[in-house]
Amino acid sequence: MDLDSIIDDIANRADDFLVEKSDRKEARAAIAGLIAADYPQLAAKDRPRVVSGVMAILEEEDFFGTEFAGDSWNDRDDEPEAG
Repeated sequence: MDLDSIIDDIANRADDFLVEKSDRKEARAAIAGLIAADYPQLAAKDRPRVVSGVMAILEEEDFFGTEFAGDSWNDRDDEPEAG
């Protein structure tokens, strides 16, 4: 069984089955569930690789959007206060 083909197949369907998954932990669980349902013959040792492969593609495509990092106050112009 070609794991790369399975990874591509699942990643291509992510928009359909990850619609309501708000975070990466939920996405990983949903991917694992999809693997169990659609690819029951896949060896248990290969399943984590498929999940990781799909997540890597989704991250590369910015599927989950960007998360806030940093201090929004640092983004403003630092003008001296009139005093």
